[in-house]
Amino acid sequence: MNQSWLPVLAEMARSPHIIQASHAARALANLDRDTEVQKYQDGVYVLHPQCRTSQPMKADVLFVHGLLGAAFKTWRQKDCDLTEVEKSAGIHEDYTECWPKSWLAADCPNLRILSVEYDTHLSDWRAKCPAENQRKSLAYRSGELLKKLKAAGVGDRPVVWVAHSMGGLLVKKMLVDASKDPELSSLVKNTKGVLFYSVPHRGTFMAEYSVNVRYLLFPSIEVRELCKDSPALRDLNENFLNIAKDKEFKILSFAETLPTSVGPMINILVVPAVTADLGIGDLIEVAVDHLNICKPEKKDTFLYKRSLQFIQDALGGQIIS
Repeated sequence: MNQSWLPVLAEMARSPHIIQASHAARALANLDRDTEVQKYQDGVYVLHPQCRTSQPMKADVLFVHGLLGAAFKTWRQKDCDLTEVEKSAGIHEDYTECWPKSWLAADCPNLRILSVEYDTHLSDWRAKCPAENQRKSLAYRSGELLKKLKAAGVGDRPVVWVAHSMGGLLVKKMLVDASKDPELSSLVKNTKGVLFYSVPHRGTFMAEYSVNVRYLLFPSIEVRELCKDSPALRDLNENFLNIAKDKEFKILSFAETLPTSVGPMINILVVPAVTADLGIGDLIEVAVDHLNICKPEKKDTFLYKRSLQFIQDALGGQIIS
């Protein structure tokens, strides 16, 4: 690569635009042959550190979004409705588009913070190839992400997973799959905790219908896998619980208590507390809807402070605030 690009990438990595900065940081990390052996493949983003640092990273925190989510937008600060007067006065000008990058990195600077991204769909309306459906399954996504995370060195140090909605099912599937692969055993061994934001461990009624008829007629494989009391979800849950208990993972689950608007005049509780309850660890109900359960309103709110405390407790002595 032409060396003249390095200053350009370094400048882009300092951009206030989260996505641009993260793409540049990933490129720089992949080019840094002096200090890095990890490779960050497509769909794996470094939120912190975004430049070379002499401070050793003691542990990894990995964020996994859910259905229709993304590596950045899922983890933004809760949206606030400001009046024109408040906007002109600069109120809430410190709003962050990615709280793990802005808040968690500041509170725990010796953590490597990663976020993954994968495509999801509500409907197979446009799907034309059976292989395309296979690529949307939890099993396929688990295999693909495990390869990318191994290349990024995830599992070489202590790990805490943070997941929203379907992302929590994917995390469980990856850990179950990794437990069966000797080459990935370190990922399970070094997992210290999992933080679940409204994860439908037992499925959700939302998967069984949609406000749009075409979704009802052609539900995607992601949606079908989320159906309430699905045998596949039950087996996944049992297998994960066996591993979590054996390895003594720390577990924290948040559950929404407010309905989410899914269409005109239609509001439903997407993941009720009864299905967000894994059966081990703490379950905390929060007065927010499904979309905002993973979006703290402010840094000093209970949702963020309790999440931070969990990560610190799970990693124990690995954290230096």
